[in-house]
Amino acid sequence: MLPPNPDYGSGIFRRRVRLRVAARAVHVDLEDSVHAFRVVLRHDGQCITAIEPVYVRHPFTTCPESARFLLAFVGQSLGAVPDLRRALARRHSCTHVTDMTALALAHVDAAGLTRLYDIAVDDERDGRTRARITCDGRTVHEWAVARHLLVEPRELVGRSVMQGFHGWASEVFTDSDLEAALLLQRGYLVAQTRRFIVTPVREHPAIGDGMPDGVCYSYSTPVVQRAERIEGYRRDFTASPDALLRFEG
Repeated sequence: MLPPNPDYGSGIFRRRVRLRVAARAVHVDLEDSVHAFRVVLRHDGQCITAIEPVYVRHPFTTCPESARFLLAFVGQSLGAVPDLRRALARRHSCTHVTDMTALALAHVDAAGLTRLYDIAVDDERDGRTRARITCDGRTVHEWAVARHLLVEPRELVGRSVMQGFHGWASEVFTDSDLEAALLLQRGYLVAQTRRFIVTPVREHPAIGDGMPDGVCYSYSTPVVQRAERIEGYRRDFTASPDALLRFEG
């Protein structure tokens, strides 16, 4: 298991997601403390004609290999893949690039649409974490979480932000509110990486993390046995949210 981060408790996990929809292409960009990706989904109005992921920054040497499974959807009808996350097995998926492609696929008919999501998850303090998401500067959700259960807002108390989240969120939220909730939950999951340190990276290959087999491509047997961490992949945007999506080294 990874050693604890002695500075955890004083920072903020930040993630920014940008969506831009054109007539025959949807662009999605994402950056946070451990990832930076770009995805372009192209189509002809009927079928997917190209999926172009760019793995700018990622934790493991193996992450970009997962693209070949995503590219298998090229040529399929836009309506034939209503839920890309379910259609692609997790062990074949880069979770975040798959989420970005699913977001693009959901908006292929909305030419001209732009959205900018900002996600912030405070380090846990006094047993609680605050998580929030804005869309184009407007707050959509703000949650207080303790032991992975919601304690605020009142109408959601006791709901899990881990196991079973997608099921209950799909019943409670709709449309853009559901989209934002799914993005915030994913950000909350990734924010847990702030609890640990991974340096020196040569001492912390993926196989030593203790993650369940098959949760994503790089954590799947036999890939996990050769997945090495990449030097310098982590960033801290606690005090510099405007640096997100600049994709700087």
